[in-house]
Amino acid sequence: MSDELRLVIPSIPSVNSMYMNTKFGKRVRTKRAKAWFAEAEDTVRRQMKNQKWHTTQGEKVIVDVYTLFPDARKRDVNNSAKALCDMLEHAEVYDNDRYALVRYIDYDIDREHPRVEIIVRKFDKEKDGWKR
Repeated sequence: MSDELRLVIPSIPSVNSMYMNTKFGKRVRTKRAKAWFAEAEDTVRRQMKNQKWHTTQGEKVIVDVYTLFPDARKRDVNNSAKALCDMLEHAEVYDNDRYALVRYIDYDIDREHPRVEIIVRKFDKEKDGWKR
């Protein structure tokens, strides 16, 4: 198994455009969200296979996120945290998203190729742990 997993996925839709309420008060994913989840999961699975990454079991992982937006419109990078963690769990990067420690490293604009770049690596208590 490799020590880190480097991923490039399509831009994550905003939470506001990912869910809609039904007439019965249930929140469901929109067509756009379903399409993003399917494409992102397929992309991640291919990259996992190419990099020989195996699903982590019951261990913390650091998830560093670098977001490249398509334009200068104001957006929150952390708006996508839950969708990103759910997608990575469903793609089997890790067995449960409770172990994902997400860090938003930076954001920028790439009008030609908006995307999200991610590095996943196992948590090392000595290196990554909280220093008191």
